[in-house]
Amino acid sequence: MRPVLATAALLALAAAPASAQQRAASEGEQIFNLVCAMCHSVNPPAKAAPPMSHAAAYYVRKYREKPAIVAAMVAYLKEPAAEKSAMPAHAIERFGLMPSQGHLSEQQLRAAAEYVITLADT
Repeated sequence: MRPVLATAALLALAAAPASAQQRAASEGEQIFNLVCAMCHSVNPPAKAAPPMSHAAAYYVRKYREKPAIVAAMVAYLKEPAAEKSAMPAHAIERFGLMPSQGHLSEQQLRAAAEYVITLADT
């Protein structure tokens, strides 16, 4: 009887709704794979844009706290500009500024930024 109850408990946990944080991470990863990965690899070698592990690390080092990191990334994604970028000048010279991702909603941009932070080389 105990194995049946244990199995039922595991199935109930698996069927339980994911937390908001898990949903955001999942949504962020999906957005990264559908939108960002067209130009960004996660790790070297670079594609048409810097590897995301490196780009995210610059934001993490500069802004340190998750709310500030996410806000800075979202601001840059909406309106890319050299002065908004945490990337070094040589990266901007090599790759240029990325196109605006303003076609994504605020929620999608935040989810993507929150996911990208998890990729940072720190």
